[in-house]
Amino acid sequence: MTLAVRGVHQHSARDLQAYGRRYGIEYRVPTLSPRTEEPVMRGMVREFSPRPGMQLVVSDVEVLHRYDSRSRAPSPLSIIVLLEGQAEVRLAERDLTLTPGMALSVRLLAHHGLQASQPAGQRLRALTLSLDEACLTRLGRPLPDDRSGSCLYAWRLPAPLRQGLEQGLDGPLPGHAQPLLLEGLSLQLLAHGLLPDEPVPLPAPRLAPRESRRLERVRAALRDDPAQAHRLEALAELAAMSPASLRRKFRAAFGRSVFDYRRECRLTLAHDYLRQGYSVQQAAHFCGYRHASNFATAFRRHFGYPPSSLPPAS
Repeated sequence: MTLAVRGVHQHSARDLQAYGRRYGIEYRVPTLSPRTEEPVMRGMVREFSPRPGMQLVVSDVEVLHRYDSRSRAPSPLSIIVLLEGQAEVRLAERDLTLTPGMALSVRLLAHHGLQASQPAGQRLRALTLSLDEACLTRLGRPLPDDRSGSCLYAWRLPAPLRQGLEQGLDGPLPGHAQPLLLEGLSLQLLAHGLLPDEPVPLPAPRLAPRESRRLERVRAALRDDPAQAHRLEALAELAAMSPASLRRKFRAAFGRSVFDYRRECRLTLAHDYLRQGYSVQQAAHFCGYRHASNFATAFRRHFGYPPSSLPPAS
């Protein structure tokens, strides 16, 4: 999810809180105080209204600190497109990893919240097209009378549409031509991203609610203190299941292994330390790596560049 603000180049944790109150989104930056002025991300976020009842938000930002979000307001239809970067998304026990070229069509009821997490150390280029209920009615797609629930529909952008979005956003046309181009691109997005007449409901959780809560405890322990030398046996005890069951069910629930997730959390934390001016050796030590060389290799594989090339935040 992106922030519908205009002309802001740096976004602090305090800014996120203000934007969240305005747009019905709860933001959390795990590594920063909610009142800090340190930027969480840097870049451009632009807002357009292609037609009455439509809102198009375009973001091109560098994510400096991982931030999480959860929507608190209902949404008749939102189409989220990722052109560059990665985001972890969750709705009603369903987890997805959005990668470049993917899109997500979502209908949210008030009691459901779309959760998203944007890792640090990436350029994030995304679009969100939102329609209100009146606009959907004009298009002949009114909400079901029974408000049959939140729906999520993941799909991949057709190559011509992705190319059109890239060109339209990277090379804006002069004068009144750009709004016309954005309206056309929005309508193409809508043509591909409308929810079906009878959308498939969100799948039931593959795990019992009690097991899901236990796995969440394990994930929280890894996320909140990734530097610890977590042993599989101790984590399995926390989840009240055998180590083999934890391995299998954690991957089924979250799409990665227990220790792949811990490594991601360690590297995200290390990225924050490096941005704060700590050395590569210090960041490696603080995040649980015994050898800086192993840390540097893992960091390069995860982010695509060595930790020594990351400058401190200005």
